Amino acid sequence: MAWVSGAIEFEKPSENQRHFEGNIVLKKVDDLVLHGVVMETEGKKPVPGALVMVYARINGGKEEPLCHTFSTSDGYYLLQLDKNRISEDTTAIIVRASANDYSSVTV
Repeated sequence: MAWVSGAIEFEKPSENQRHFEGNIVLKKVDDLVLHGVVMETEGKKPVPGALVMVYARINGGKEEPLCHTFSTSDGYYLLQLDKNRISEDTTAIIVRASANDYSSVTV
């Protein structure tokens, strides 16, 4: 069981309030949630806009794509994966990242 953040609900400020106040809506999911940071292998700096892909390796070495996302401006990513999409023949879950401006990244 995992909790995933959703939208932020903002309340209209009162007369004496000078800012908006928001509540983050949490969604309870029974899925696999993966998160991390994409970083340069050499300099260990975060990589913005990297494509992060998740695959299931099936018996015999075949890989099936499961989902993808992009890293944020500070390199973070979050993926929500429906566990029903992972077949019983899966031997490994693989996470890969690629970015055009970087020759080598670490997930």
